Amino acid sequence: MSKPTPFEKLSNQDHIVILGASRGLGWALYRQLITKIPEAQFLLSSRKIFDRQMQVEKNTTLLAQDFSKNPVADDFLNSLKQFQPTRIIYVAGGGPFGPYAAKKWSDHQWAITTTFLYPAELLHRLLSQDENFPGLRQVIFVGSQIAESKPDPNAASYAAAKHALKGLLTTVQLEQALKLKILLFSPGYMQTELIPAGSWPIQQGLAQEAAVVADQLIEFIEKNN
Repeated sequence: MSKPTPFEKLSNQDHIVILGASRGLGWALYRQLITKIPEAQFLLSSRKIFDRQMQVEKNTTLLAQDFSKNPVADDFLNSLKQFQPTRIIYVAGGGPFGPYAAKKWSDHQWAITTTFLYPAELLHRLLSQDENFPGLRQVIFVGSQIAESKPDPNAASYAAAKHALKGLLTTVQLEQALKLKILLFSPGYMQTELIPAGSWPIQQGLAQEAAVVADQLIEFIEKNN
């Protein structure tokens, strides 16, 4: 596959990877982008991404990957290298809703691994092997305007993971002059199937539709080229 030509705004020349793409914000982002830049190349990955195989366009590659499993597999990283991305967007994350002690420890492990440990290792691998990704311009991680900065009742492990993610990314941004742009996009609550109908963001009307947040993310990506 030929190396993409450098450019600034989102373009049909882009090779975009969306990790955590089978539902919620990831899927909404793909649908918005495929309309905006229909000739770009896409790689979508999640554990159940092949459930979407009849709904994607011909310029889209699907790659099954479980982001709750560490470490980052070499074959997965090699697939990314072969795709030669210009932008990688990590959307995967989540956690159990309810009192901390009432949930199984395995649920908390899933939240912490998917929301922090996997993206943290992925970032380390990308930065330490940057020669293998010559066209990569941006790596964007999705945080949380609420959970990354303050207590989030009934979402303790999710909040812990988002706090950690923000701490990692904002520190790495200051460590050295990177040719890669490492970005943290922090939306408010989203109305997805991961948020229970009885949760306070839903009850107070504070959760936005995933498509609305996807548009905000696209604007963020272009603003931070």
